[in-house]
Amino acid sequence: MLNRELLGPSLFLALFTLYAIVAWQIPLLPFEEYEMVTSATLPKVYAGFGILVCLLSIGATLLKPQEQKEEPEQRLDKRDVLRTFGLLVLMVLYSTALEPIGFLISTSIFLLVGFFVMGERRKKILLLASIPVVVVFWFLMTQILGIYLVPGDLWS
Repeated sequence: MLNRELLGPSLFLALFTLYAIVAWQIPLLPFEEYEMVTSATLPKVYAGFGILVCLLSIGATLLKPQEQKEEPEQRLDKRDVLRTFGLLVLMVLYSTALEPIGFLISTSIFLLVGFFVMGERRKKILLLASIPVVVVFWFLMTQILGIYLVPGDLWS
């Protein structure tokens, strides 16, 4: 009974479960021992929230009444597989470029190319959906919350 509606949430459930296992193994620094919020708090919250959403999605799919009309089988298109592979390669390139060229430039390029790979071709949308988002996120994280984001080795 594993159909298309159950496959996605099931895969994400497995992924979030593995993430939760890793999140619970994050060692605490000595000064974090008695703190309420530590470096492991947010990963644990993400893992728990992800597991909850996946379980709700699976439950909603299982409780949904089955349609009598048989839907035509939907096959994966070659473009979809190439697009997914392209995004995976892009993620690996992003993780390797983050340290040398910094958060702002590497994340902007990652979003621009990612949106392009997903099929967006309008230049205005590409630029407005990536660069302002990255700059606002960078400002919030570094200036408001005081979180360090790597500036890049090229600029030092």
